Amino acid sequence: MVLLLLACGSSTRVYTSDPVVPLSGQRAGVELDTGLDYPEPEEVAPEEDPPPPAPALVINELATNNRSLYQDEGGNYSDYVEIYNPTTESVALSRIALRDGSGAMWLGGAGELAPGAWHVVVADDSRAENHAPFALDRDDDSLVLLVDGQNVDQLRVGGLDADLVWARYPDGGDWAVSIYPSAGTSNGDDPGESRDPSDRLFRLDQIGRMDIGLSAAAIDALRANRLTYVEGSASWEGLSFPSVGIRLKAYVGSARTIDQKAGFKVDLNRYDSEGELLGVETLTLNNMVQDPSYIHEAMAYMVFEAMGVPVPRVGYTRLYLNGSDMGLYLLVETVDENMIGRWFSNNDGNLYEGAYGVDLSPGYEFSFDCDECEDPDDRSDLTAVIDILQQSPTDAAVAELEKKVDLDEVLAIRATESVILHWDGYTTANNYRLYHDPVTDRFTMIPWGVDQTFVNAYYGPYSGYGQLWLWCLQNAACAERYDQKLLEAADAMDALNLQAEAARLIALIGNDISTDPRREFGLSTWQYYYDLTINTLNSYPASIRSQVAAH
Repeated sequence: MVLLLLACGSSTRVYTSDPVVPLSGQRAGVELDTGLDYPEPEEVAPEEDPPPPAPALVINELATNNRSLYQDEGGNYSDYVEIYNPTTESVALSRIALRDGSGAMWLGGAGELAPGAWHVVVADDSRAENHAPFALDRDDDSLVLLVDGQNVDQLRVGGLDADLVWARYPDGGDWAVSIYPSAGTSNGDDPGESRDPSDRLFRLDQIGRMDIGLSAAAIDALRANRLTYVEGSASWEGLSFPSVGIRLKAYVGSARTIDQKAGFKVDLNRYDSEGELLGVETLTLNNMVQDPSYIHEAMAYMVFEAMGVPVPRVGYTRLYLNGSDMGLYLLVETVDENMIGRWFSNNDGNLYEGAYGVDLSPGYEFSFDCDECEDPDDRSDLTAVIDILQQSPTDAAVAELEKKVDLDEVLAIRATESVILHWDGYTTANNYRLYHDPVTDRFTMIPWGVDQTFVNAYYGPYSGYGQLWLWCLQNAACAERYDQKLLEAADAMDALNLQAEAARLIALIGNDISTDPRREFGLSTWQYYYDLTINTLNSYPASIRSQVAAH
């Protein structure tokens, strides 16, 4: 996408009543007489002085593919153009006009644009105040900004992906693409590096706000059946969705009722086929009731990612239900085709969920929930792996398994679980996903449910469950590969300096922890688990290295 200035020009055609005879039609030696007398041009003084230059306003920001980044006063997600006044004089809006590539014109309005101020024009092809009688072409459009009829700024813009903006940095400066809209306010100095709008949801340097609304009947329905979706409303940072599906999450452990600090699933397109927030269709809100530290999930995924494992993103948010404060939650990226699409070139493969006790054992194919499957009745891809695991773990069998499973990645997950003390993952055949990549025809494992980490070592690096891992340990070469992954995971945890990261996260969320009205434990309990977490970070990587050396 390249931003280009429009070239402006004009041309004049002169027509005469007499025919013009082409030179090729003349007879040799015959002079052509048109009967016309052309006087020489002469300069004519202008009748009046040219008008003074108009204030140099600029187009400062625009969105040409707004799906969920900015709502106008009517709650609509429309494209917009922001005008900025970098001058020292106020400019009446009635002096300003904005023209698109079709020639349609927005002709200002009432009020003034003060020095250093911004004015947003909604481009939705309407006649409402501050709305332009044109909509921006998502693929190719041009804009001209005029003041007193004079062209003061113009641009041509190509297609933008959904929920991205063109903006100047700083205000009035150079153009850049950004995921951060700032319509009506300053763009700041930095557009950021990300080009994925959903990164706005999953940030660990700020706390968002999310509101959900449920009728009394919907709340009663969730009391009766917590895992069935009911219709409600949702908004994040003021971006609202009037009709969404809402249910409670978790079966055991962190499961809570709607009258407690419940976890939630929010399906934005259950009742609206186009419902999505910054490219995300389903929101997972973890209540952190099994993590008194409030930081385990964020840090656990950091270690997994450092080991090259596909992981969901996370971000903190304060949740309100019908205006009532529910406390601090962790917004976790749902493992779905959108998340898969960030990690794999093809997200059309089968995605299976392994709940507690569900593993790659004979007859268990249909015990896996198929979250994304082209044919839910076809589990032949799982059967192919199970059949290999029934063989003796010879070198040849391991080679066959590697054609069906990214074994290095699975070993990295199991090793990372050992280092972060994740006893509730594949270590116990629980909380994991399997994705069958159509490109490689191999399965990859994705971790989940990492709230109970960094504290209790119920299983060591060589104990626990998980058919893939247990089978591998029976092969000397495969077991050696696992030992290497253990050492890599220990090194990764040390290199991340999670002690400093833990302190940074608590500086961000500490006040929200202390004011969480549905916190189920005292602050002394929080302190205990925080200290225990730091102790694990300080000591357990070395313990892993010792256990590998002694094994």
